[in-house]
Amino acid sequence: MQINSYSNWLCLILFFLSPALLNLSLAKSAENNNARLANTDYFNVKTYGAKGDGKTDDTKHIQAAINAAALAGGVVYFPNGIYNIAGPVHKEVNGSPCHAQLYIPYCDPKTNKNIVFQGETAPEFELQGIVEINPSTFGAILHSTIVSQEANEFVIAMVKGPEGPWSQWNYNTPSFKDLGIRTTTLKNGEPIMNSLGGINLRYASKCYIDNVLIDTNCPLSISKNPESGKSIGLITPEVNNHAMISVGLVRIAGYATGLIFSEHFVGKDIQLVCCNVGAIVEKSHHSSSIQTLEVECCNYSLLFHPGHNLFVANYNTEHFTDDKWFKFKQDIHFEGENYHPSKIVIGLCHPVVSYVGYQFEHFSTNDSKRVVLLENLGK
Repeated sequence: MQINSYSNWLCLILFFLSPALLNLSLAKSAENNNARLANTDYFNVKTYGAKGDGKTDDTKHIQAAINAAALAGGVVYFPNGIYNIAGPVHKEVNGSPCHAQLYIPYCDPKTNKNIVFQGETAPEFELQGIVEINPSTFGAILHSTIVSQEANEFVIAMVKGPEGPWSQWNYNTPSFKDLGIRTTTLKNGEPIMNSLGGINLRYASKCYIDNVLIDTNCPLSISKNPESGKSIGLITPEVNNHAMISVGLVRIAGYATGLIFSEHFVGKDIQLVCCNVGAIVEKSHHSSSIQTLEVECCNYSLLFHPGHNLFVANYNTEHFTDDKWFKFKQDIHFEGENYHPSKIVIGLCHPVVSYVGYQFEHFSTNDSKRVVLLENLGK
C-alpha cells in the first residue's frame, strides 16, 4: 500500500524531537499540577464511611468525600481496596445533566477548584485479549456493580454547566492518578452486555490523568462484543476546551469505544485494548499529539471525525486476525470533511500481526493521502 510522504527536513527534525517535546510538555503539566496540590486538603474516603472491601456499597460515602473536596478543592484519597459503586445513575444534579453514579459538582469560573482523585496504588494493567487473564484485584479500584442499558452513562462524570455558548463548562478541574475504574461485564460467571462507561470529562474545561486503568471485570478473551452497548471508556474535554488536556499513562480495555478526545489533547502513553474502536478523534479547530499510542486487538485503531489533525510519535499496534469479535479491520479510518480534512502524522509505525510478528504491509487506512509516515521520508 502506498502511503503519502513528504521529503521535508522540518518533518524529519520533528520526528526526532517530538518525544522530547511531548515529555517536556507533560512534565511541565505534572509539575504545575503538583505545585497546586502542595497545600491541598486530603479527603480520605474511608473517613467518610467507605469500606473498600469489595462487598459494601461505597457510593454515598465516596460522593460525600467528593462534595467536601468540591467546597474548597482538594484530594479525594482512596487507600488500596475495591470500592463497590452500586448507586443509581443520576440523570441530573440540581437540574443540570450528569448521567453518572458519581459526579463532580458544578463550579463557576469565579470559584474554580482543583479536585484530585488519588489512589494509593494503581492496579496492574493485566487484561489482554489473546490469553484469558482475570483483571487485577490489588490497588485502588472503583468497581461499578450496576448494569446499564443506556449509552452515555458513566461511573463518574462532570455535571454540565448552564446552557449557552461557552457556558457548558464545569470549572472544577479534575485530576485522576494511580487509580482503577471498572465496570461489570461478568455476572455469576457469565459474560453480559453493559452500556455503562468509565469516566466522562466532556464538560471539564481542562483535566489531568496519569497511571489510570479503565477496564471491565471480565477476561477480555471471553467477553461479549460491546459494540451494541456503545460503552465508552474515557471522554476528555470537548471542542473549544481551555487547551490543558494532559494524559500520561492510561490503559483502557473492553469497551465499544476506548477513548474519545478533541483538540489540545496531549498524551504520553495511551494504551487501548480489545475495543471496537480504540479512539474517536473528534472534530476540532486545533491539533493534538500523542507520544506513544499502543492499540491491541481492536477492530479500528482510530476513527477520525472531520477537521482534527493528530501527531503520533510512536504508533505500536497489534492486529488480531482470528475469528473473535475484536478481529482487526483497519488502522486509520477517516469520516467526511469539515473546513479542512483530518490528517495524521506518524513518526514510527509498528504493526504486529498476532502469532506472526511485525508486518508493515498490514497497516491500512481508507485514505492514504491523509496519512504521513515520517519513516518513509526520502523513499
